[in-house]
Amino acid sequence: MKKFIKIILSMAFVLTLLPKLNAQSEKPNIVIILTDDLGYGDVSFLNPESKVRTPHMDALAKEGVWASDAHAPSTVCSPSRYSLLTGRYAWRGSLRAGRLNPWKESAIEKDRVTLPKILKEKGYHTALIGKWHLGFEWPWMGGGKPSESIIGKGTSTASCEMFDWSKPIKGGPLGAGFDYYFGDDAPNMPPYAFIENDRLTCEPVNIDGRKLMKQQTMRGGYIHGIGPGEKGWQLNKVMPTITAKAIDFIDQESKKEKPFFLMYAPTSPHSPIVPLDKYKGKSLAGPYGDFIIQTDEAIGQVVKALKNSGVYENTLLIISSDNGPAPFMRERIQTHGHNPSGPLRGLKRDLLEGGHRVPFIASWPKGEIKGGKEIDALLSQTDLFATIAGIIDYKLEDSIAEDSLDILATLRSNQTVRQELVYHASNGKLGLRQENWAYLHPKGITSEPDWFKQIWNGDSIDGPALLFDLSTDLAQRNNLYKKFPERIQQMESRLKKIQNGKSTR
Repeated sequence: MKKFIKIILSMAFVLTLLPKLNAQSEKPNIVIILTDDLGYGDVSFLNPESKVRTPHMDALAKEGVWASDAHAPSTVCSPSRYSLLTGRYAWRGSLRAGRLNPWKESAIEKDRVTLPKILKEKGYHTALIGKWHLGFEWPWMGGGKPSESIIGKGTSTASCEMFDWSKPIKGGPLGAGFDYYFGDDAPNMPPYAFIENDRLTCEPVNIDGRKLMKQQTMRGGYIHGIGPGEKGWQLNKVMPTITAKAIDFIDQESKKEKPFFLMYAPTSPHSPIVPLDKYKGKSLAGPYGDFIIQTDEAIGQVVKALKNSGVYENTLLIISSDNGPAPFMRERIQTHGHNPSGPLRGLKRDLLEGGHRVPFIASWPKGEIKGGKEIDALLSQTDLFATIAGIIDYKLEDSIAEDSLDILATLRSNQTVRQELVYHASNGKLGLRQENWAYLHPKGITSEPDWFKQIWNGDSIDGPALLFDLSTDLAQRNNLYKKFPERIQQMESRLKKIQNGKSTR
């Protein structure tokens, strides 16, 4: 009888654990790490000639899968982030050109179905930690915002007195469907302070951002003028603070029954270039390279937190970048011999491959995304929406994530799902990728300075149209517009059809 009672009690104990075990096994946790301005040539698993070693990303590529033909939806940050979170091309909405200037309102429409919204509907706890840069409804004093000349098309002169900080900061990540937000919005724009959910975490004072840059950074870049911020704000504390928050979120949420979605958005290696002292001199590419090493170690800390919490095996983990490397860091190539675009031509903001072809790693051991395989099929960050929707069994209506494709088969076995992709330059010009062909609007190359052209031995790619066969000319040295006029005509016609259509899915 005693033995029977012990068996019953043991069974009862096991049953008390089943809800938690089932919750962990039914749905994967999802973590997206979206770095800022990390180039294709910056990571050593893609570029053996990189002057920067990225051991944590290299190790994850060996555990999961890595893509050699993955693309950010745009060549600058705001539209890329919009597309990832909505599954639609940003040029279909308000982000047709450029990125958001300081103090802009939310770019994601209030009624737009977003990735965090569908995950919440399926029982996920959702958080964004790090860079947002998709706008807020700022609490302007009296309810009306100042003129563009004050807010700044480029440089802001807005001051604390223009805001009612007793009121919440509406819109932003919470308005887009996240349960929790912690970050600094954008590292080189006011407010120079952390935001937690809908409030600043400090009593703001007026700060001259240019003085911050001059006093605290080692190299160039830009920062957008005067604005409210935290007294004594240290630019180099942003990365370690948001990384610690991300790790804490994983530690806490992994103990709960609900699955979680974390978008961790490092502010590096975007300017201001502010590596911590312990990383200085660790690369062969100067301060920029040192900042990449700090970024790589932050990614390693997040992966370690997933493993230590026991949820790594059933976590879909994605690591990528919002666009190609910034063009301002001239000494990377001329002084250190480090090409942040690697074998690609082009930089952030333009339609050449270096502007949008980015590092991409995926891991989900329990979901058969593993094995260290190269994925050479075409894919886009826009596809993460439909892929995750398929994993959580969320049916997408035609009006939701209309440019997103389910690429789970691509990530698992390198099956080709995406046949074409629209490229989106910072100035609003578009291009089209079909198989190995890349058609680019000739005015979509905006950021290739003369010193960068020198590494291509003076090869000119001027012309009324740009056409490249990437299977034989990944470096885009040879413009084939004269040789294949019919193909250009066909691709231009197809691009117009996509622009005029409501969906590409």
